[in-house]
This record gives sequence, structure tokens and C-alpha cells, in this order.
Amino acid sequence: RMFSARTLDTILFFSDRGKVYPEKVYQIPKMDRTSKGALLNTILSLASGERITSAVAISDFDQEGSLAMFTHQGKVKRIALSELSSARRSGLIAIGLGRGDRLGWVDLMGGDEDLIVVTQQGQALRFSGDTVRLMGRSAAGVNAIKLDGDDRVCRAGVVEDAACDLLVVTTQGYGKRSALSEFSTKGRYGKGVRCLGGDRAQTGVIAAARVVHPGDEVTLISTGGM
Repeated sequence: RMFSARTLDTILFFSDRGKVYPEKVYQIPKMDRTSKGALLNTILSLASGERITSAVAISDFDQEGSLAMFTHQGKVKRIALSELSSARRSGLIAIGLGRGDRLGWVDLMGGDEDLIVVTQQGQALRFSGDTVRLMGRSAAGVNAIKLDGDDRVCRAGVVEDAACDLLVVTTQGYGKRSALSEFSTKGRYGKGVRCLGGDRAQTGVIAAARVVHPGDEVTLISTGGM
């Protein structure tokens, strides 16, 4: 995920183990386009093997809003921004995780937006964010989507407005944009609807999905760093 942040903003880094690490933008070294970047372990107090899976820029922890958190096994949780204002560089538990589950995505919610969850095998479920109550830091969240077999969530996020589209990109480089109006709001913890057809042997599974606007520009980044 790419996002913009101001110098005095706080970036909340979320790890696969459900912890959150705060850091000011100006503390992160600024580098040119072709540099390999700074090692996160030199900036954050990560445990051995712990990986950062999401990041959100926050200007003011007193602002209204909450964070929507999603796991690979289909759980969702909402937490008030104020709950994370006491986070320190050593990290703070942001979500309780079940056995084998990992925190994958965190998005900022401003109010009563819908949420959408997309799976690797091409299922998508849109539901109201109001169906997920605010919870404390240690809570594990609630079920967001029913997963078949070994399917896993590959992206989840906030539906900002009705004019948005859903963009999906597969591991073999296929891409598709669909109007979010085609995905009606359903009840939470359903199987959703198909968002990508075709043979997975040809297209690959969905690697990324984002809510986009028609005028947005899209940057695709490969595992090889291109």
C-alpha cells in the first residue's frame, strides 16, 4: 500500500502478530527512488520474525473516527483511535489473534462507511461497518466473511463512497476494475459474490485489491521490486 503523510504525522505500523508501533514521519530516513530503504528493525522494536503488514498515517488521535482491522482468516475489528494514543515504540497489542491467524490490513474509518473483504479465490463481501461495534485492544474481533477450504482474505478495506470502484490484481498480472455499485451491501459473515472469473491456473489468485476512484493513478509493485 502507498499513502502520503506529513512530516509531523504519526505512522502506526501494524504487525502480523497484532501489535502496533508508532513512529513520527520525520524519524524515518528520506531516500531517493532507487535506494533499498532503511531496515525497519532499526526504526521499530520488532520481535524476531515479526513482519509489518499495514501502516496508517494519523495527524491527530483526538479526531473522530476508528480503525478497521482485518485478518487473513476473515476476522474484523473496529477500535477507536484514542485506544492507540498510548502506543510506545516498544509496541502495543492492538488485536487478539486466534491460532494460526495473522493481522493483514488496517484502514481508517471516518463514520458509517461500508467495509469490503476480498479473498484470494475471487470472492468479495460488502457489509455495513455499523455491524462491527467498537472494541478494546485485547479483543479478537468478529467474523467478517465465510471462507471455503484453504481460501484466505487477500485484501479488505473501507468503501469511501458510492462512486468508487473495486480494482483487483492477480499474481499473474491480470487486473480488473468493477463498479462497487455491483456489490450490494449484505449481512456480515456471508460468502459474498464472485469478483473475478477465469481459470486460476491461468490468472493466478488475487494478490491485491483496492477501492479506487476513476481518476486515481495506480502503481503496481512486483515482488522483485519493480
